[in-house]
Amino acid sequence: MRYSGFILLAAFFAASSAARAQGLPALPHIVPHVCPLECCRLGDWTTSFSPLVVYAEPGVKDRIVDTIPQRTAFDAESSVVVIRQYGVAVVDKPIDPTLGLNDIPLPQPGDTVYLARYEGEDFFLAYLHGKETEVPAFWGRGGPGMGRPKGTPSYGRVLRDQIEEWWVLVRRVGATPGWANMTGVGSVHGMDACGE
Repeated sequence: MRYSGFILLAAFFAASSAARAQGLPALPHIVPHVCPLECCRLGDWTTSFSPLVVYAEPGVKDRIVDTIPQRTAFDAESSVVVIRQYGVAVVDKPIDPTLGLNDIPLPQPGDTVYLARYEGEDFFLAYLHGKETEVPAFWGRGGPGMGRPKGTPSYGRVLRDQIEEWWVLVRRVGATPGWANMTGVGSVHGMDACGE
């Protein structure tokens, strides 16, 4: 049992060293002032059918500081994205230049792209040759990002999806402020100006 724990620890440090060798920030990596919703709205939010657990720090679930009951108003002050795992995508052939942004060079065939987080409109914050950049979803149908219609051309493939969490700094009257993991939470009203 002790031996298997040592192997897991060694594997963690090896993966961590590989990420640093590629110029990637160490994981977990917190990206401040980010909201992954297209029409994100901070401010007055309300829980609906489920309570919301609040933690002392974003990305760390070891100390609960509050639980917001269902049907309770609270204030969402700011948000961050916690990157748990970088995605990996490989370019197989030249990417159609109309997919990219005019001022940002596209990855070339043979490049490995490390996906950090989804930016919206089928673009990703990524690392290429040790530098932070934005890349379009060049992998055709499937994979992370928006749904793409049948017949969408593919210029590469995703070997591993990125894993990210959305955390929001919340505060309510008479309670300790803290961070709520909003990843996949559908029981809160007020956060999406487009959908409400």
